[in-house]
Amino acid sequence: MGSAARRRWTGPPPLLVLATALAFVLAPLVSGQDAGYASDPGEPPGDAQASLTAAAPVVPPVGPPPAAAPGAVIERRDLIGVATLNQYRRLSVEQAAADARRLTSLPDVDVVGWQESQRFGPVFAGLRERGWATRQFPNGARELAVSWRRDEFQYVSASSRLVAYGVDQVTGRYPFGHRYIIRVTLRHRQSGRLLSVINTHLPQKIEDLDRPGHWTTTSNAARARFQLERMTREWREAPGRWVVGTGDYNFDHRADARTRLPRAPGRALGGVAISSYAVLGAGGLRTTHPPTGRHIDYVHAARSDLRAGHLEFLGQRTLGGLNSDHRPLLVRLALR
Repeated sequence: MGSAARRRWTGPPPLLVLATALAFVLAPLVSGQDAGYASDPGEPPGDAQASLTAAAPVVPPVGPPPAAAPGAVIERRDLIGVATLNQYRRLSVEQAAADARRLTSLPDVDVVGWQESQRFGPVFAGLRERGWATRQFPNGARELAVSWRRDEFQYVSASSRLVAYGVDQVTGRYPFGHRYIIRVTLRHRQSGRLLSVINTHLPQKIEDLDRPGHWTTTSNAARARFQLERMTREWREAPGRWVVGTGDYNFDHRADARTRLPRAPGRALGGVAISSYAVLGAGGLRTTHPPTGRHIDYVHAARSDLRAGHLEFLGQRTLGGLNSDHRPLLVRLALR
């Protein structure tokens, strides 16, 4: 036999060589598909690519996040900051204005619920030139107000409701005016969806500081319990994709969570709203009312929104160094 006949092929089998070559030819034809980010049936192809840069899946209010289904499209997420502040009615307009400017200058604050705002109309007027708008109600409800960044939200509607009669010097030891709950509904400019903000202020002298988490025996406490009962209706009826709440509740969260009285704030509202404290905890967080060392200023989210994944609590903090006797509570939320 000749030398050519004696040489044998020692490489891969011919069929394997052919299959490899075909793979290199076909690869460019399928490389445009994003593995793990397939669109839902009927979804425009462009949405699959957009999902690559979207935020992580929503984390439920309690417990670890559920495992994402293979190939699920990750929904977009917008972040907002909601703050609550009792402005303290004894401040001068100049002092209250300084507090308001400091709070609203923070880039992570987009909505603020205010209490004890009766005399501070000029403060809110001054915020307008800084890009903010405010809804304040007349008469007794004037104590409450809601402000928002105009470039983030557009005003839609508002309402106020008398939820508890006040106490005068004849009927109680610690007088206070009628109590209201206000609701301001805004359109989120980026998504076009509606956000309702509920704001209120429970009477003072309702928690027994010698027995934290228990009611006092005052008329104020009785009216506060009635106020909480009436508030659940507003939470259920508030319009919009998202519902959040702000307010001074004059009842310490930590003590409330420990005693769990049926008509105290945590359980009274628990069927419709959950506070940021209940989800994120209050450990290491400075108290919102330094004179009594209590967490009495709250940001809530609708329970139904949290369960559905429409809202998510991301974090919270308080801000010191203000003129008010309260520290504002700032809560960051994700909107879906």
